Formats: sequence, C-alpha cells, structure tokens
Amino acid sequence: MSGVGSRKLWLSGIASLPMLLGTSAFAATNQATYPGGGGVSLTNSGVITINAAALGITKEARDLNGNNLGASSSIPSGMQFYFVLYVDNSSSVDISDVRFIDAIDTGAFTVVPTSFEILNTVASPGIEMTAGNDTAWTTSGTGGGTWNGLTWNAMTAAVDADQLNWNVSTANQVTVGLGGGNAVLNIVKSTQADPVVDPRRVAVRFRVTMN
Repeated sequence: MSGVGSRKLWLSGIASLPMLLGTSAFAATNQATYPGGGGVSLTNSGVITINAAALGITKEARDLNGNNLGASSSIPSGMQFYFVLYVDNSSSVDISDVRFIDAIDTGAFTVVPTSFEILNTVASPGIEMTAGNDTAWTTSGTGGGTWNGLTWNAMTAAVDADQLNWNVSTANQVTVGLGGGNAVLNIVKSTQADPVVDPRRVAVRFRVTMN
C-alpha cells in the first residue's frame, strides 16, 4: 500500500496464564489422625485428595476473515485484526477459578474496547473441540462452518456478569477471570470420550488496530 508503513507482529511470550492450579498435574493426599483434645477421642478422618491440572494458553492473531496470521507477520499501519486467547481443558475434571492476563503494548496496538467476545456464552464459556469444531477453528474465510461462524458473544469490561476486565484495575491489561469485579471463569470438562483429543476450549477474542 503506497504511503502506508508496516510493522512486524510477534506473538512470542505475549500472553501469560498466572494463578493456575499448578505447573504440572499432581495430587496431594492428606489425612488427619486423632484430631481433638480435652479428653475427646476421635477416629481417623477420611482421606482427602486434592487434584490439580496444568493448563496451557495460546495466543493467535487473525485477520477479520479469520485467517491465522501466524507467529510473525508484517502488518500495515491502520490494519485492524483480532487477538485471540484460548485455553483447553483436556483433563477429566471441571476446573474452577481460571485466570489469564494479556498486557497490551498500546504503543503498537489500539484496542477496540467494545469488541471483546467469548466463545459460546459468558454463562457457559467454551465449546468441545470435536472434529467438526476443530475444522471450523482452523478454517478461515467468511460464512458458516468457519472460525467466524462459531458462536461468539459480547463481553463488557468490569461487568459482574462476565469475566472480562480490560484497562480497569490495571492500565492496558486484559484480565479474564475473577478480579476487579469480574465473574469467576470455570472451564468444565469435555463430555467427549477422549478429552485430550476433544478438549473443552474457552476462548476470548478482541480487535486491535496496528498503530
């Protein structure tokens, strides 16, 4: 484009996923023996097992037709595109209170504050990545059955009924999950036979303009 400069987009290490349930899957077993005192004698308590699951976060950049721009792309100044953050629950249990954070470089990008959307609904976030949904996720272009054809619903920053906090508690920071008036983000387990192959995917997308 004549007279329009371009900038390089790098997605390495931009998104972070703090406050997860551990960096790797683990279980802790605890048992109390004869608790009590003052002449009160109790039998051993039951065994309590606490499970935790590791989650990974992925960040993508896509044009407005859903084409994945890859980890490194030259984008002209003034171009608008999507940032997408998603987390897969490939475990066999529901996972509660998930939070992820994305710090936005506002020198490079201008966020469209009314463009935040969640995959499915804020009340029931995410979809199961069956073969059909996986194809839709990886297919670009407009029309049904593509990435844009999946169900995306609006989110509003600092509204108690949803999980989004953008530029409220912390300047230029997207937080999805509890904090700053946000609702809790829970990711239920997949109902598919193999959740590793067909995990439950929760995704948030929003538009930015390259400065």
